[in-house]
Amino acid sequence: MNNEEIIEYINSDLAEKMVTTVNATGERTKKQDAKTRAKKANQTSSMSKAERKKTARKAARTKKKDVAGQRKQKKKTAKAMKKRKAMGL
Repeated sequence: MNNEEIIEYINSDLAEKMVTTVNATGERTKKQDAKTRAKKANQTSSMSKAERKKTARKAARTKKKDVAGQRKQKKKTAKAMKKRKAMGL
């Protein structure tokens, strides 16, 4: 590699990648790719990305273990089935 190729390689790596997007009506817009936008974005919360993921995982586990909700759903289903049986469905 000569100097020009090295400079070109560095510039291509540093350049913000532009992506053309087309919406449903056929309008074309150019914007930066997701990686570049993510790098330039301001942090809106005090938590880091890893902390947010950790919190999301915990929330998902808690949501799965919603026993009260499952109990309520079971009761509603039983009630609905009883009504359907009474109607002859």
